[in-house]
Amino acid sequence: MLFLGGLALALALALVARAMRPQPRLPVLGAVPAFHLLDERGAPYANDAMLGHVSVVDFVFTRCPSSCPRLTARMGELQARLKKDGSNARLVSFSVDPENDTPPVLAAYAAKAGADPARWTFVTGQVDDVSRAVVLGFKMSAAKVYTGANDYDVTHGDWFVVTDGAGAIRGYYPTEEAADYERMVGDVERLEKEKR
Repeated sequence: MLFLGGLALALALALVARAMRPQPRLPVLGAVPAFHLLDERGAPYANDAMLGHVSVVDFVFTRCPSSCPRLTARMGELQARLKKDGSNARLVSFSVDPENDTPPVLAAYAAKAGADPARWTFVTGQVDDVSRAVVLGFKMSAAKVYTGANDYDVTHGDWFVVTDGAGAIRGYYPTEEAADYERMVGDVERLEKEKR
């Protein structure tokens, strides 16, 4: 009986030690690109605004009927969770349709999404500037596809990108599975602790 008690204690200590083992740092996958765009209020928004805190970035457009409503809903869930957890992380949604998504259009979309402007920013700008930031900088696909004489759709990546307070890209996360969402939230928490 004493042997079994000792074995159980050894197993419990091994599990505790494993849980306490520090995780390796998240890799640096690139840098937040230099950009000068506009937020949903029409105020300048540049890459410098993403320094000093962890950010979760997504790429949407307001006329999108497919993945964007899901992405925006996920960001809304994330906003509530980060606030509840006391996180200082920020959310940034880049429009991949800047021709349509002017600051007033984004402001209406943000209001409908319940975005807290102190935590969640929607970004737009000139087509070339947005494309440079999204495609070349964040390495996210985005392309205009004409669907008729005067209409188009935008195909784009539906990943979340996590950046750290120093302006480094630290992770790309699929958005459909709960496990990926939880891994991203955990990584946001890790990065916030890492900067201290």
